[in-house]
Amino acid sequence: MRVLHPLFVHLHIAFLIMAFVAMYTWLARGLATSVFEDRIYRFARANTWVGVVTVALSMVAGLRDAFMGTVARFSGPIGGWLLVKVVLSSVMLGVYGLFLYQSAKKKTYLQEDQATMLWCLGTQLVGILLVLTITVIGTMVVFYQDRLPRFSLPF
Repeated sequence: MRVLHPLFVHLHIAFLIMAFVAMYTWLARGLATSVFEDRIYRFARANTWVGVVTVALSMVAGLRDAFMGTVARFSGPIGGWLLVKVVLSSVMLGVYGLFLYQSAKKKTYLQEDQATMLWCLGTQLVGILLVLTITVIGTMVVFYQDRLPRFSLPF
C-alpha cells in the first residue's frame, strides 16, 4: 500500500493539469483562430474523468495512510492538516463532478452554449486551484512537518 498512495497522487495531479491545460488551450486556440477543436475539448473531458477516478483512489489510499501510516496520522500533531486535505479533496471531487456534469450537456461544439462553456472553464480553474492547494499542503505534511504550525484534532 505504500506504493499506491504516491502513485495515485502523482497520477491525478498529472491528469488534472493536462485537463486544465487542454481546456484553456481549446479556448485560446478557438479565440485566436475561430476554430474550436472538439478533439482538444474531448481530451480535457477524458483527462478529467481519469483524474477523478485516480483522486478517489488516492483518497482511499490517503485515508488508510492517515489512520495507519508512519509519516502523518489523524491522531498526530498535524492531523488537522490531513482533515483539511480530506475536506478540500472532497470539494475538489465535487467541482470536477460539476465539470463532468456540465460538459456532458454539450459533448461537442461547446462554444455554441456560452453558459455551459463558462461553467466548464470556471470549474476547471477552481479545480486546478484546489489541486495546487492540496498539493502544497500534502508536500508540507510529508516533507516539511517542522515548518507547519501544529494543528491537531480535538478528538
